Amino acid sequence: MTGRREGEGEEAAFQRLFQSEESVGLAVLGTDGRIRFANQALARLCGAGPQPEAGELAAPLFSAETSAAIAGAIATALGGQAAPVVTARLADPALPPDSMVEVFCRPLRGEPGALLRIADVTARRRIEAQLEQGARLQSVGQLAGGLAHDFNNLLAAISGAAEASLARQPDPATVEDLRQILDSAARGARLVRQLLAFASQQSLAPRVVALRQAVQQIAPLLQRLLGRRHPIELSLADPGPRVRVDPTQLDQVLLNLVVNARDAMPNGGTIRVSLAAVRLTEETPVQGSIVPPGEWAVLAVEDQGRGIPREMVSRIFEPFYTTRRGEGGTGLGLSTVLGVLRQSGGHVGVASRPGSGTVFHLWFPLVHEEVEQAAPQRAETAAPSGLRRVLLVEDETPLRRLAVRALTAAGHEVREAEDAEDALAILEDGFVPEVMVSDVTMPGEMDGLALGEAVKAKYPEMTIVLVSGYAQRAVGVNLAARGFRFLGKPFRMAELVAAVGDGWEAPE
Repeated sequence: MTGRREGEGEEAAFQRLFQSEESVGLAVLGTDGRIRFANQALARLCGAGPQPEAGELAAPLFSAETSAAIAGAIATALGGQAAPVVTARLADPALPPDSMVEVFCRPLRGEPGALLRIADVTARRRIEAQLEQGARLQSVGQLAGGLAHDFNNLLAAISGAAEASLARQPDPATVEDLRQILDSAARGARLVRQLLAFASQQSLAPRVVALRQAVQQIAPLLQRLLGRRHPIELSLADPGPRVRVDPTQLDQVLLNLVVNARDAMPNGGTIRVSLAAVRLTEETPVQGSIVPPGEWAVLAVEDQGRGIPREMVSRIFEPFYTTRRGEGGTGLGLSTVLGVLRQSGGHVGVASRPGSGTVFHLWFPLVHEEVEQAAPQRAETAAPSGLRRVLLVEDETPLRRLAVRALTAAGHEVREAEDAEDALAILEDGFVPEVMVSDVTMPGEMDGLALGEAVKAKYPEMTIVLVSGYAQRAVGVNLAARGFRFLGKPFRMAELVAAVGDGWEAPE
């Protein structure tokens, strides 16, 4: 009798321990694969699907496409060996499409049967998927930034050659062709700026803005663009949160999203723009990143259109990925949105179901500072006065020749160098310019920034103009604080001439 009471006590203790597990579903199976008993956590996991009733087979708890794998794992465990972990779906039809569980099955110790352990890994796998997507987008962004730099060099050479040809006053037909070249180069430059936005390498002018007022100000313009078939409905928190963002880029983000929403509803429909302040108490996964706890301003743009297929959602922010290639889509609108938000310290989330519409959530860090007024517009820069001695350092031969021609035509005395070492040799030979223009990225041991610092240390009064196909932000230092001027590629030759002049001011 004593042994039996001890056995009953152990079994009761096991049952209490078994039922105390709240986060993981557990079931003890007999040698026939049927459930002997299960804990309440497993019943909750099963939801509206088959319940873990005693005497029922365990495999039907899982979806049809994964139940066979579960049955195999149970057979392995009943045969005396621990089965490999199986990733499966429960049979509850109400579960979201990405719902997943990990199933462990091993033999019982000391008696026939098996122990089934089911853990919900949906949240973990979502975070892993977001982080993987974030890493992929970061890699694509680095590639895009590099391509943008090289492409800017090509565009600068194309624009410079066209300008030089126009300066020779060709016949009217040639003038029209050259202006077409310049227009095409300008469109290419805009595409490059979008690439740099995605790569978080564009120059921004952020300031504290009230999101409610910013949305209200651009809403009439957006409505005129969309037309009557696509009314905009605003639902904005009052007084509304404040954020730090470049107002021009914010307008571009809203424009991209509402145009996408319009295109998703070719037969018309309402586009809803809402704004709210949100306080997160735990990490929240969104597209390609994790939103940390804290105070956030969430701006949402929602349509009632055709939605985005699930297999496409993970790719919509990649540059040049578009489902509207035949309709003129470039695939850079959403990548620009993501780049602006990331560069502003924010995040982008998207929720969509085919046939049920799409909503984009823009997460901005909430700030409590006062709204900053826009800086007054600067007057037009006066034409440069005075002729100067210029040292031009550029490794791209076509661009260097065009720049030399433009500066010489403006009356400046120009010496040219292919790299930093060549430039230093020219200085050592006795040519001391008043202005040095140098590309930032050059072959050799010294780049343009290091060259500028070395020359500035020896000749403090010399004007240093750095040019780059990368945005100034990507150079990694405050150039103005070091006394350097910056000119981004592609530039017009007139801008280069102005940059070496006395009246030059840094562009906004």
